Amino acid sequence: MAQLRAAGNYWAMAVRSLSFDDTDDTDLCVFSGYDLLISHYDVADLDWQEVAERSAIDERRGLVIAQVAHLEGLIDEFLHYLFDPTDPEDYQRGLDRMMIGARLDRFERGLIEHGLLDDQARARLDDLRAVVRRRNQLAHGTLQCRPTRIVPIKDLAHQDIDLEWVLEDRRARQSERVSMAGLRDDLADAIGTFAAMLAYAETFVELAPAPVHFHSGAYLSAPG
Repeated sequence: MAQLRAAGNYWAMAVRSLSFDDTDDTDLCVFSGYDLLISHYDVADLDWQEVAERSAIDERRGLVIAQVAHLEGLIDEFLHYLFDPTDPEDYQRGLDRMMIGARLDRFERGLIEHGLLDDQARARLDDLRAVVRRRNQLAHGTLQCRPTRIVPIKDLAHQDIDLEWVLEDRRARQSERVSMAGLRDDLADAIGTFAAMLAYAETFVELAPAPVHFHSGAYLSAPG
């Protein structure tokens, strides 16, 4: 529990997170399916550099996934503002059962119904769908480490081998190289899309019909 204490003429709050309760300082690692398979048969063949790289990539793609998840709350507020349900709590329960793609489809339909689907709104929807599509690829794909080219075993001792991390999309049956720089760009795209939606919100609340039941949210405010 947070406690208040005097600090000169001000009050400072000490905050303690109860979630960080693991006193075990052993490093945690994510292993490939192949690593776990061979360890199941008591074969010790763990490449710790590979494990470290996998953990770093997984951490960064997790940042992208978490950042895009924040867009759901923002989109929900646009929907509440636009459709202005008489029972906001029941309406939100319905939204919670929908994937973000379905939410975006509903948002687009609402913009069309109210004559608000202009070039700016289309651009924001395109951006949203792009970052959501990328989030889905990162969230549902599996990571594999592989050499960039096949080298005969007899030549391995005499050649340098380049490795790449590949994201395999199980649904689309496609694969692509994933890089730390690319994941940085993905995170920047997600943050930029959120910022662009906040900027669009200022125009949106001026053009959209004034709501009756929506009063104020975390991101949008009804005109006074």
